[in-house]
Amino acid sequence: MSVLLVALLATALLLGWGAGPVLDRYSSGTQPGTAIGAWLGAVAGTFAAVTGAVMIALLWPPTPGHGFVEWLHGCLPHHRTAATVLAGALSMPLLYLCGHRLMRTVPRLRGTLRRRRDHREMLHMVAHEDERHSDVLLLDHPIPVAYCLPSRRRPIVLSTGAQRRLSTRQLAAVLEHERAHLRQRHHLVLLLLDAGHALLPWSPTVRRARSRVPLLLEMAADDAAARTAGHRTLADALRRVGSAPEFAGVLAASGSNGGTLTKRLARLEGRPHRPGRAGRPLAWALSICATIAPLFTAAAAVGQLILPC
Repeated sequence: MSVLLVALLATALLLGWGAGPVLDRYSSGTQPGTAIGAWLGAVAGTFAAVTGAVMIALLWPPTPGHGFVEWLHGCLPHHRTAATVLAGALSMPLLYLCGHRLMRTVPRLRGTLRRRRDHREMLHMVAHEDERHSDVLLLDHPIPVAYCLPSRRRPIVLSTGAQRRLSTRQLAAVLEHERAHLRQRHHLVLLLLDAGHALLPWSPTVRRARSRVPLLLEMAADDAAARTAGHRTLADALRRVGSAPEFAGVLAASGSNGGTLTKRLARLEGRPHRPGRAGRPLAWALSICATIAPLFTAAAAVGQLILPC
């Protein structure tokens, strides 16, 4: 049991503190999909390792949680009363910390989903359906804006200003960019990262992932649009489309940050050399291992804890 606990703590430290700087250095925008997978693997592995370590700390004898309720009566008499009281006293701050993080995370997620729903309802009041595109809501506004919100019907919002300002090919590139966001479930990725940051705000890897992954998501959508419309057409379209306001859950074609757009344009126009295909399977394999190894270790530890004394 001690070995498993040490392994979980070492994994939490390695992924929660060490993985972030490494990914910052080696995950570039040339392969955004691979980089996104690596970041998500590091975050998921950190969460799994921390969760396993917390469960062991709460259930390891002689803590009151050991063996769950059905084993308490038989287990506790075998341990000294002083040790049981001390373990229970030490468990209370840990329980409070876990409950506090959950109480902050759940309302935060509910608030995000509520604001997203309110924004969608507002759009249906002021926008109308675009006859030429079955997945677009047309907003009568002179500022050229294009963004998407997850929805069963017409998840892409396009302003009349953007429709007038963009050429046919540029408009197709912008729409394909938004469809790529929806196809690849980028809204869900942002939601999970926000929840991870609320649960583990002390982890440098989680904090870095929350700030780095949105740019990678935009680059991944850029790649999907550039494959059909071309790099130059997409870059010209992004220059013409203004930044959308920062609504909850919005993914805009030009983003909401000027510095982010500058990096994306430089990447599209520079067309950087893509690394060989051999690096992609290796990166995905490492990401999967970073997620699964802590899960199996935590499961093995908890499996030993719930055995009778």
